[in-house]
Amino acid sequence: MLAIVLFTLMTNSGVGLDWVSLNSLVKNKPGEAIQAYQIALSRDDLTLRDYYRLHSLAIRAGAITFNNSVLLTALEALKNKDFDALIEENKVKLLANIGVAYRYREQNQQAIWHYRCAMNEATSSQYKAALKVNIAIAYTRINQPSLGYSLLKNIEKRFLPDYMRAGLATALGNITFALGESEEALRYFQEAAKQYRDDENYKAMRQVSVNSLGIHLLNEDFASYHKVLAEVELDDELMSAKQHYLSWLTELERLLKQGSNKPNLNTPDIMKAYALGAAKEDYAAMVNAHIDKFSLSIPKVDAQIVVKEPLPIELGKPWCLNL
Repeated sequence: MLAIVLFTLMTNSGVGLDWVSLNSLVKNKPGEAIQAYQIALSRDDLTLRDYYRLHSLAIRAGAITFNNSVLLTALEALKNKDFDALIEENKVKLLANIGVAYRYREQNQQAIWHYRCAMNEATSSQYKAALKVNIAIAYTRINQPSLGYSLLKNIEKRFLPDYMRAGLATALGNITFALGESEEALRYFQEAAKQYRDDENYKAMRQVSVNSLGIHLLNEDFASYHKVLAEVELDDELMSAKQHYLSWLTELERLLKQGSNKPNLNTPDIMKAYALGAAKEDYAAMVNAHIDKFSLSIPKVDAQIVVKEPLPIELGKPWCLNL
């Protein structure tokens, strides 16, 4: 895929950019999307709209990969007055994408600020519903799930595009799990995974599937656990990013198969390290649920949200005059 996209981008013969492939790269291989973006900028046959779309693509890919340099360079380029009319057409998406960049970096107050600014600009019910999902996710991340849930429960799914329905299901899964409703949470995670698959966003599908893994072990449903794990293992980046949590699950499965349904299982010391690592990878709640359910002889862990590569504040301010 990448070789084909790069070949198209490197030719200056007037052949248009392959936007379908580029958007697929952003969703599934964002690092390669950035490479394609940087090569495309050297072409001499692009329209102003092409440049705008490329910079927008770079913002999305830079958000996912924590490539602040590319993201900030693309935003700086869009300050050129030549793009003013195009930004006016697409301001809601631009501000929402900046909000997503903050969300990935756990700068949730900044994410909410940008999402609310985007909502003030939005005229369609679809955009407003999608932004409510993003705001709810950010509120949940700052331990205000009740605010998030009050937004989510009033959203009409019919206004959402498929990919945002997946986001809504993911957010509801996280909130219902936090409320102790693991079976309901599992249904939401499975719904989200299916919708991401239908949208061909396999990276997001595997990411949300990681949430299902822990619930399958809570249920001691080893067959479902391995079916989902086989899919997750196809993403090397994800396996690396969640290595401590996945190691926790591997060791927990081994423990359960050795002494299933026996209270106070003899917990190996290595699981303490895996538990702490999993907490840093954002799985403290799931690990603690396992500790409770199976009476594991290790202390519970605290959530440890790490802010990775923070961005300067209010990057969207040039296009947000209403907050």
